[in-house]
Amino acid sequence: MKKPYTVYRFFDDHEEKHYVLSSFSRQQLEELVEQYKAKVEKVYAGEFVKYLHEFDTEAEEVTVKDFYF
Repeated sequence: MKKPYTVYRFFDDHEEKHYVLSSFSRQQLEELVEQYKAKVEKVYAGEFVKYLHEFDTEAEEVTVKDFYF
């Protein structure tokens, strides 16, 4: 059975909005963010996604666009 994926929205230390697709639960993702923050001064989306990808190979940053019909 395929794992469900969730798109998480977050703001990095550039105060820019980013979206990350992950199979991790919110709690797992929060724990990884805390581990990552302990290693670096500032959190930037690109570097964090690379770090996250070490643990969740399906994780990736995604672009979200509005679609109206």
